[in-house]
Amino acid sequence: MNSAGASPMDFNRIVNGVIRTIKLDRAFFREIKDDPSYTRDAWTVVIVVSVIAALGTLLGSLFSGHFLAAIVLFLWTAIWGVVGFYVWVFLTHWLGTSFFKGEGTIDQTQRCLGFAWGPRILGVLAIIPCLGWIAALAGAVLSIIAGYFAVQESLNQDSTNALLTVIISAVIVFIVGAIVTGILGAIGLAGAAASGAFR
Repeated sequence: MNSAGASPMDFNRIVNGVIRTIKLDRAFFREIKDDPSYTRDAWTVVIVVSVIAALGTLLGSLFSGHFLAAIVLFLWTAIWGVVGFYVWVFLTHWLGTSFFKGEGTIDQTQRCLGFAWGPRILGVLAIIPCLGWIAALAGAVLSIIAGYFAVQESLNQDSTNALLTVIISAVIVFIVGAIVTGILGAIGLAGAAASGAFR
């Protein structure tokens, strides 16, 4: 079928796409750039990865004994995983086309960056005490590296412009996410302390 909305979802294709992304297969991004059938697949990757990473955060936080903080961070991690991705897409496309000689549609950028979001699934390893954050960080870094190839292909940029586009947009998204996560974490911990005072 030509309609992506009418055809059944092919999870094998999605998993294969994530694997090729983790392998930093530049040709994969070239293939999906102009294939609208991958739009839904890309969003599926983003949503699934965000929820799984949030579960890792939840379980890791529960081990610290702060239930309320764990719930707050779980919800935020899942929501920001999706919202943060869209912010990354918007910023990347805007910066790339406005300042770094990029040419392409936001749909092409979204498809390619959606799969580049895949390596963040390592965030589920946040459950491992003391070491989990390293795996989550590795996933984020790998995602940015994949994002470099995704942007280079989707926006037809040279290496320098693609690198600048990805780094600047990723830094902005990271800063915003870190600030809000810190605030919500503090609120959750404060709530946990307050509830404990009334036991």
